[in-house]
Amino acid sequence: MSYQLQVALTVIIVLAVIFLVLYFGLGVVFFLIALGNKKRPDMTVPCKDSLFERNADNKNLIAGYKWYDNTYHQEVIIKNRKGENLHGVEFRNPSNSNIWAISLHGWTNVNREMSSYAMEFYKRGFNVLLPDLRGHNNSEHKFVTMGWNDRLDVVDWINSIVEENPKSKIIIHGTSMGGATTMMTTGEELPENVILAIEDCGFTSVKDIFVDQCIRKYHLPPKIVMPQASLVNKLLNGFFFGEASAVEQLKKSKTPTLFIHGDKDDFVLLDNLQPVYDACAAPKEKYIIKGAEHAVSSHWFHEEYWEVVDAFLEKYLYNNVQNTQN
Repeated sequence: MSYQLQVALTVIIVLAVIFLVLYFGLGVVFFLIALGNKKRPDMTVPCKDSLFERNADNKNLIAGYKWYDNTYHQEVIIKNRKGENLHGVEFRNPSNSNIWAISLHGWTNVNREMSSYAMEFYKRGFNVLLPDLRGHNNSEHKFVTMGWNDRLDVVDWINSIVEENPKSKIIIHGTSMGGATTMMTTGEELPENVILAIEDCGFTSVKDIFVDQCIRKYHLPPKIVMPQASLVNKLLNGFFFGEASAVEQLKKSKTPTLFIHGDKDDFVLLDNLQPVYDACAAPKEKYIIKGAEHAVSSHWFHEEYWEVVDAFLEKYLYNNVQNTQN
């Protein structure tokens, strides 16, 4: 082999190695950015440029924080089906209600940032459970799973409540990633104690939201980034992005579900609403909050939001409780 050919082959090999490192490296970097641990040293300090930082002066958010900090609550730990610890915070209502609201936070958030929702459920006489989703707050899991593995954890939380109180009535509620988790959970076999679900600005699937973010936020080509990121996720979290579909889960749902979305949402676009609504096999309603950006419908359109929620509760929860008592 001539010296020139050896040099050419060496250059080709080096370039190929560089290409492969970059090709797979982009996927790994995207995985770590999207699904790396989101724990924060101080849960009272919002993430930089998060909706909680941008809306820090909102009176409903402020009222929720004050309520959370001044209302008795306790940390709870249960074992999931794999024997792993699940962490959360619960508020036991002094009314001794049998009704529980499980409220699920969004990506990069902590359970305290669901306090304005928890406060409203508590005012209605409900007990409230705020689980730490995977990779957040006190969760012992290293990586975020965008609702997919969390859905089974939520089922385990539900079963824990039912085991303690077989007469319990349970609401599942969530925003953004928590909304997707809510929808994914309803596709599982749930006890009859689960009466309804409320999802707020959730996405159609993990693959869809990441493809969208690749294009709109990171300006990266999904065909280059997503296959490797999905493969890394399969190795570390146990599933490919395409498997984690709220749409497919909703096709199996028996849980009456209220779908809420803001029409100015620029993170989980309004385009996500119709596919999940159409897929839902259970009784369903949808409501679009005009003027609401991502995950702030309840904060800036508080009365409108909770009027819609109350009407849904009246239809599917309170009537159910009355029928049970009769």
